[in-house]
Amino acid sequence: MNIAVIGGGIAGLVAAWQLSRRHAVTLFERHAVPGFVASSVALDGSAAGLRIDVPLRVFYPGYYPTLTRLYAELGIPTEPVDYATTFTGADGRAYFRWRNASLGGWSLPYVLPRDVGSVRAWHIVQGALRFHARACAAQAAGDLGGVSIGDFVAAERVAPDFVDGLLLPAIATIGTCSTTDARAYPAAVVVGYAAAGVARQSVHRARDGADAVAAKLLAGIARVQCSAGVAAVRRQAGGGRVVLQHATGVEAFDHVVFATQANQALALLADAAPDEAAALAAFRYRRLEVLMHRDTALMPARRADWSPVNARVCAEHAQPESTIWINRVQPALRHAAPLFQTVMPQRWPRDDSVIGHAGFERPLVDAGSAAALAALQRLHAQAERRVWWCGSYAEAGVPLLESAVRSALAVAARVEARGGVGEDGRAA
Repeated sequence: MNIAVIGGGIAGLVAAWQLSRRHAVTLFERHAVPGFVASSVALDGSAAGLRIDVPLRVFYPGYYPTLTRLYAELGIPTEPVDYATTFTGADGRAYFRWRNASLGGWSLPYVLPRDVGSVRAWHIVQGALRFHARACAAQAAGDLGGVSIGDFVAAERVAPDFVDGLLLPAIATIGTCSTTDARAYPAAVVVGYAAAGVARQSVHRARDGADAVAAKLLAGIARVQCSAGVAAVRRQAGGGRVVLQHATGVEAFDHVVFATQANQALALLADAAPDEAAALAAFRYRRLEVLMHRDTALMPARRADWSPVNARVCAEHAQPESTIWINRVQPALRHAAPLFQTVMPQRWPRDDSVIGHAGFERPLVDAGSAAALAALQRLHAQAERRVWWCGSYAEAGVPLLESAVRSALAVAARVEARGGVGEDGRAA
């Protein structure tokens, strides 16, 4: 079959790579390079070829089994990184900190006596223990249902210091959303993420960054068209092929896979049916800013409180600010000048310290997105379907690399099963 994949992020790369094993695939990417690495930053004066992923991409195997298998199949070396975290208030003073004791692929979070010296910190520990116990019991009993995490912790009377000081900021940081959005997360998603082993397994990263992953995937794709300028997609009458209009012309394909955001796919699909438009429009997004810089003012006030991850939580801001100390999570930079990546910044670093700036949109997860996922699956099950969707939003769970890869492989399998008519006119 002749197949088009629109979007060169991780979902598009994986879908195109998988389908290219048996079919003629064209990957269309709007950027000058595939989107998975489009925002990475090269460091001047660093070792040759050293780049920093923006945003930093890490994973832990328990919640990322599909990504872990993919990296193994591609021969991507990975390494454990320390993702211990300090939480500060608006004044930059730490109110809680957890550390990591690592042994190979295992990781054990712990706190020192000085980390729980305040009443607030002690309440956070007590709240964490109660939340863990109540969440495990509810998960085992199948009682989480469609309740939000905010309603769950309120019903279970989990300490507010833990909820507002650690749980919601952690969800907002992982999901890159506001604290209000985090409160609406389905409890089953949050508990599922925690239960997969985040407190037992080391966080990992691809040792050579997203560039190496993209290069491996691109090597298996025969035709890649960057700066593609895709303008519209429409189906031929009578259930035939799908026509794609782009910067250099018009082409017809047996199948088209949208590996873009849902709202972008809806804008490009010129003949969207009402059920397709409703499903795609139901996915909501939030703007995300990421800064690479060297400004130490965005770190905790005391150098002794610096952790690999540093969350600034204050009531006057809708979302927590998360600053990653890159030197602590990328071994090649351990002895270099301090380098930071700030996600959802509440403050702007000094202009002369900024190395890179990127903006993204991230899908939200709530009861509405769960209903939209069900609608999307119904669309994919329709007979004679030739237009498909994948991405981090298109599978259940936190919208991360795992859901993007899982959705890409699922769509590739559906396309393979559905088949179609090849360019020679014969059934594929």
